[in-house]
Amino acid sequence: MPWRIDEERSTPDDSSLTRKILLFSQSLRKKKVGVTIDNTVDVLRGISFIDLQKKEDFYHLLKFNLVSHREEIKLFDELFERFWSEQRETKPPVQEGGEDKGFADQEGESPKGISKEGFKVDDREETSEGGATAEVFPLAYSPEEVLRGKAFGHLDTEELKQVREAVVALSQKMARRFSRRWKYGPKGDRLDLRRSIRRSMGYGGEIVELRRKKSKPKPLEVVFLCDVSGSMDIYSELTLLFAYGLQNNYPHCETFVFSTRLTRVTPFLRGKSFEAALSILSQRVRDWSGGTNIGAALRQLREHHGALLRPGRTLFLIFSDGWDRGETGLLDGEMRKLKRRVNRLVWLNPLKGSPSYQPLCRGMATALPYLDDFLPCHNLESLGQLARLVS
Repeated sequence: MPWRIDEERSTPDDSSLTRKILLFSQSLRKKKVGVTIDNTVDVLRGISFIDLQKKEDFYHLLKFNLVSHREEIKLFDELFERFWSEQRETKPPVQEGGEDKGFADQEGESPKGISKEGFKVDDREETSEGGATAEVFPLAYSPEEVLRGKAFGHLDTEELKQVREAVVALSQKMARRFSRRWKYGPKGDRLDLRRSIRRSMGYGGEIVELRRKKSKPKPLEVVFLCDVSGSMDIYSELTLLFAYGLQNNYPHCETFVFSTRLTRVTPFLRGKSFEAALSILSQRVRDWSGGTNIGAALRQLREHHGALLRPGRTLFLIFSDGWDRGETGLLDGEMRKLKRRVNRLVWLNPLKGSPSYQPLCRGMATALPYLDDFLPCHNLESLGQLARLVS
């Protein structure tokens, strides 16, 4: 039978098609394909630039926006055929007095309610010209979208579970970005077909600009320095979870924790469950929830692990609120030396998420002039901002 999205020709603002795309994205995420909200929004924007009655155009629109890793292609192809063939064989999803029996039901989830993509599928009744009642499904913010902006310190038990899953997925996505052997460059020696096709969406599907890419000369080294002092208790577990996810998916990553002294925790995080890793850390890190001496921790790292600091190759991330009981002169000197020995120096401060925050404490004020980026890390949205920045 010829390819058709629905029984009647769909248009870019077809609420039924929008809903099916959201359900398809949700199904991909259930299969551990790293689909983000931005990916789904790109698909919804792109449907106005293609002929929806051409299966190949629709397939490539979904594939180039929703698949970011080679290993995901086979899974995407299988799911695409399953999902859209079943969607074509069923009647239109809204039936009087009945339920939607689409693909999401077969996966064990109700198609009504909240989509995992951060949108709400809202059931509203409208009366058409003929007096019949139909349902439309506009996009609206869901509780999950609200959760992305909720501070870590205000999460309840169920919300914390959802956030932990999202943090791991975000760190894995970031690791795949680091692991790619090619980077974008106008004078690259290899054609970047994916970006060329995505760029063509702005020209009605015609490939006008060819994008190229070139090989990365050397892998990027990532060093995490996580503050586990008493003032960081409500944030340290989730920041370590972020480091754990990245470290177990990217080989060039080292993690350290500090309070009054520095501890290398890389071997404790790799190859174990996060719960087991936390149990080991609670035994090995004796100054957990203690005071804070950032300058001393940086000096220990430079003296004992200086080989990790490589100009042009090291991304250095510091998770701390900046409250420091050590000497200001020591911190200033160590920050100056660190700045010269890394490619990029990023400080993530959970207090910066407050609109009224000002870096007035002496530790933060001393470190600020040496930073390339000073970012919040108090919720999922801020961690997503970090991932976009460094990727």
